[in-house]
Amino acid sequence: MRIFRRFARDRKGAVALEMALVGPPFMLVMLALLDFGQTLLTQSVMDGAARDAARLIRTGQVQTSGSPITTFQNLLCSDMSSLIPTATCDSNVLFEVQVFANYGTMTFTACTKNNNSQNPNGTACAFTPGAGGNIVGVQVSYARPYIVPWVGACLSGGNCWTGMAATGGSNQGTQTTTLMSTVIFQNEPFGS
Repeated sequence: MRIFRRFARDRKGAVALEMALVGPPFMLVMLALLDFGQTLLTQSVMDGAARDAARLIRTGQVQTSGSPITTFQNLLCSDMSSLIPTATCDSNVLFEVQVFANYGTMTFTACTKNNNSQNPNGTACAFTPGAGGNIVGVQVSYARPYIVPWVGACLSGGNCWTGMAATGGSNQGTQTTTLMSTVIFQNEPFGS
Protein backbone atom coordinates (compact mmCIF):
# COMPACT_ATOMS: atom_id res chain seq x y z
CA MET A 1 0.00 0.00 0.00
CA ARG A 2 2.90 2.40 0.68
CA ILE A 3 3.92 2.31 -2.96
CA PHE A 4 0.43 3.37 -4.11
CA ARG A 5 0.32 6.22 -1.56
CA ARG A 6 3.72 7.44 -2.72
CA PHE A 7 2.53 7.51 -6.37
CA ALA A 8 -0.66 9.33 -5.34
CA ARG A 9 1.37 12.13 -3.67
CA ASP A 10 4.02 12.40 -6.38
CA ARG A 11 3.29 15.42 -8.67
CA LYS A 12 6.16 14.89 -11.13
CA GLY A 13 4.72 14.63 -14.59
CA ALA A 14 1.37 16.26 -13.72
CA VAL A 15 2.16 19.24 -15.94
CA ALA A 16 3.11 16.95 -18.82
CA LEU A 17 -0.14 15.04 -18.45
CA GLU A 18 -2.20 18.24 -18.32
CA MET A 19 -0.39 19.59 -21.39
CA ALA A 20 -1.03 16.34 -23.25
CA LEU A 21 -4.76 16.69 -22.53
CA VAL A 22 -5.16 20.45 -23.01
CA GLY A 23 -2.42 21.22 -25.55
CA PRO A 24 -3.87 19.82 -28.80
CA PRO A 25 -7.33 21.46 -28.46
CA PHE A 26 -5.67 24.73 -27.42
CA MET A 27 -3.38 24.68 -30.48
CA LEU A 28 -6.32 23.86 -32.75
CA VAL A 29 -8.31 26.81 -31.40
CA MET A 30 -5.31 29.12 -31.81
CA LEU A 31 -4.79 28.00 -35.42
CA ALA A 32 -8.51 28.46 -36.15
CA LEU A 33 -8.34 32.02 -34.75
CA LEU A 34 -5.30 32.70 -36.91
CA ASP A 35 -7.20 31.40 -39.95
CA PHE A 36 -10.26 33.57 -39.19
CA GLY A 37 -8.06 36.62 -38.67
CA GLN A 38 -6.28 36.04 -41.97
CA THR A 39 -9.64 35.67 -43.72
CA LEU A 40 -10.91 38.97 -42.30
CA LEU A 41 -7.67 40.73 -43.21
CA THR A 42 -7.85 39.39 -46.78
CA GLN A 43 -11.49 40.52 -47.08
CA SER A 44 -10.61 44.01 -45.85
CA VAL A 45 -7.68 44.38 -48.25
CA MET A 46 -9.82 43.08 -51.13
CA ASP A 47 -12.59 45.61 -50.31
CA GLY A 48 -10.09 48.47 -50.47
CA ALA A 49 -8.53 47.18 -53.69
CA ALA A 50 -11.97 46.84 -55.32
CA ARG A 51 -12.88 50.42 -54.34
CA ASP A 52 -9.57 51.77 -55.70
CA ALA A 53 -9.90 49.90 -59.00
CA ALA A 54 -13.57 50.94 -59.32
CA ARG A 55 -12.50 54.56 -58.87
CA LEU A 56 -10.47 54.24 -62.09
CA ILE A 57 -13.65 53.25 -63.92
CA ARG A 58 -15.76 55.94 -62.26
CA THR A 59 -13.38 58.70 -63.33
CA GLY A 60 -12.96 57.33 -66.88
CA GLN A 61 -9.27 56.45 -66.56
CA VAL A 62 -9.89 52.78 -67.46
CA GLN A 63 -12.03 53.64 -70.47
CA THR A 64 -9.38 55.99 -71.92
CA SER A 65 -6.42 53.65 -71.30
CA GLY A 66 -5.00 51.52 -74.10
CA SER A 67 -5.88 48.27 -72.32
CA PRO A 68 -8.83 48.77 -69.93
CA ILE A 69 -8.88 45.23 -68.48
CA THR A 70 -5.13 45.17 -67.85
CA THR A 71 -5.20 48.64 -66.27
CA PHE A 72 -8.01 47.56 -63.92
CA GLN A 73 -6.37 44.22 -63.04
CA ASN A 74 -2.94 45.78 -62.47
CA LEU A 75 -4.28 48.24 -59.89
CA LEU A 76 -6.45 45.58 -58.24
CA CYS A 77 -3.55 43.10 -57.90
CA SER A 78 -1.11 45.83 -56.89
CA ASP A 79 -3.36 46.84 -54.00
CA MET A 80 -3.73 43.20 -52.90
CA SER A 81 -0.02 42.35 -53.24
CA SER A 82 0.59 42.68 -49.49
CA LEU A 83 -1.37 39.43 -48.98
CA ILE A 84 -1.63 37.73 -52.35
CA PRO A 85 1.32 37.40 -54.76
CA THR A 86 0.66 39.13 -58.09
CA ALA A 87 0.81 35.86 -60.05
CA THR A 88 -1.81 34.33 -57.74
CA CYS A 89 -3.95 37.45 -58.01
CA ASP A 90 -3.78 37.43 -61.81
CA SER A 91 -5.01 33.84 -61.98
CA ASN A 92 -7.24 33.44 -58.89
CA VAL A 93 -8.92 36.80 -58.28
CA LEU A 94 -11.96 37.11 -60.54
CA PHE A 95 -13.47 40.51 -61.36
CA GLU A 96 -16.63 41.38 -63.20
CA VAL A 97 -17.66 44.87 -64.36
CA GLN A 98 -21.15 45.48 -65.74
CA VAL A 99 -23.40 48.38 -66.68
CA PHE A 100 -26.94 48.32 -65.26
CA ALA A 101 -30.08 50.20 -66.32
CA ASN A 102 -30.98 51.09 -62.73
CA TYR A 103 -30.10 50.16 -59.18
CA GLY A 104 -32.90 47.58 -58.92
CA THR A 105 -31.74 45.33 -61.77
CA MET A 106 -28.29 44.39 -60.49
CA THR A 107 -27.32 40.76 -60.81
CA PHE A 108 -23.88 39.47 -61.63
CA THR A 109 -23.45 36.33 -63.71
CA ALA A 110 -21.25 33.50 -62.44
CA CYS A 111 -17.87 33.36 -64.14
CA THR A 112 -14.79 31.20 -63.79
CA LYS A 113 -12.03 33.17 -65.55
CA ASN A 114 -11.09 36.77 -66.22
CA ASN A 115 -11.67 38.24 -69.66
CA ASN A 116 -7.93 38.53 -70.38
CA SER A 117 -7.11 35.00 -69.15
CA GLN A 118 -5.14 32.69 -71.42
CA ASN A 119 -7.20 29.74 -70.17
CA PRO A 120 -9.54 28.57 -72.97
CA ASN A 121 -11.88 26.78 -70.51
CA GLY A 122 -14.60 28.32 -68.39
CA THR A 123 -16.96 31.26 -68.56
CA ALA A 124 -15.28 34.63 -69.01
CA CYS A 125 -16.25 37.41 -66.61
CA ALA A 126 -17.95 40.43 -68.15
CA PHE A 127 -15.95 43.66 -68.38
CA THR A 128 -18.10 46.58 -69.51
CA PRO A 129 -17.00 49.79 -67.77
CA GLY A 130 -19.61 51.93 -69.53
CA ALA A 131 -19.59 55.62 -70.30
CA GLY A 132 -20.18 58.79 -68.30
CA GLY A 133 -23.41 58.71 -66.31
CA ASN A 134 -23.85 54.89 -66.45
CA ILE A 135 -24.59 52.88 -63.32
CA VAL A 136 -21.75 50.38 -62.97
CA GLY A 137 -21.24 47.42 -60.67
CA VAL A 138 -17.84 45.89 -59.90
CA GLN A 139 -17.66 42.50 -58.23
CA VAL A 140 -14.35 40.97 -57.14
CA SER A 141 -14.09 37.41 -55.77
CA TYR A 142 -11.24 35.31 -54.44
CA ALA A 143 -11.27 31.67 -53.31
CA ARG A 144 -8.97 31.93 -50.29
CA PRO A 145 -7.45 28.64 -49.14
CA TYR A 146 -7.77 27.75 -45.47
CA ILE A 147 -4.55 27.42 -43.47
CA VAL A 148 -6.04 24.68 -41.30
CA PRO A 149 -7.99 22.05 -43.31
CA TRP A 150 -10.09 21.21 -40.24
CA VAL A 151 -11.45 24.78 -40.20
CA GLY A 152 -12.32 24.49 -43.89
CA ALA A 153 -14.16 21.22 -43.32
CA CYS A 154 -16.19 22.69 -40.43
CA LEU A 155 -17.07 25.98 -42.13
CA SER A 156 -17.93 24.61 -45.55
CA GLY A 157 -20.47 22.04 -44.46
CA GLY A 158 -18.07 19.15 -44.01
CA ASN A 159 -17.63 16.82 -41.09
CA CYS A 160 -15.53 18.63 -38.45
CA TRP A 161 -14.40 15.42 -36.81
CA THR A 162 -12.99 13.76 -39.90
CA GLY A 163 -11.61 16.92 -41.51
CA MET A 164 -10.14 17.01 -44.98
CA ALA A 165 -8.49 13.60 -44.76
CA ALA A 166 -11.83 11.76 -44.64
CA THR A 167 -12.54 9.22 -47.35
CA GLY A 168 -15.21 6.68 -48.03
CA GLY A 169 -18.16 9.01 -48.49
CA SER A 170 -17.66 11.38 -45.53
CA ASN A 171 -18.48 14.99 -46.32
CA GLN A 172 -15.07 16.64 -46.48
CA GLY A 173 -16.21 20.18 -47.25
CA THR A 174 -13.87 22.42 -49.24
CA GLN A 175 -10.42 23.82 -48.69
CA THR A 176 -11.34 27.39 -49.66
CA THR A 177 -13.72 30.15 -48.70
CA THR A 178 -14.93 32.53 -51.38
CA LEU A 179 -14.49 36.16 -50.42
CA MET A 180 -16.48 38.70 -52.41
CA SER A 181 -16.46 42.48 -52.66
CA THR A 182 -19.03 44.52 -54.60
CA VAL A 183 -18.83 48.22 -55.48
CA ILE A 184 -21.76 49.99 -57.15
CA PHE A 185 -21.54 53.56 -58.42
CA GLN A 186 -22.57 55.97 -61.16
CA ASN A 187 -19.83 57.04 -63.56
CA GLU A 188 -18.93 60.68 -63.52
CA PRO A 189 -19.55 62.56 -66.78
CA PHE A 190 -16.23 62.15 -68.56
CA GLY A 191 -14.41 65.21 -69.88
CA SER A 192 -16.02 67.64 -67.41
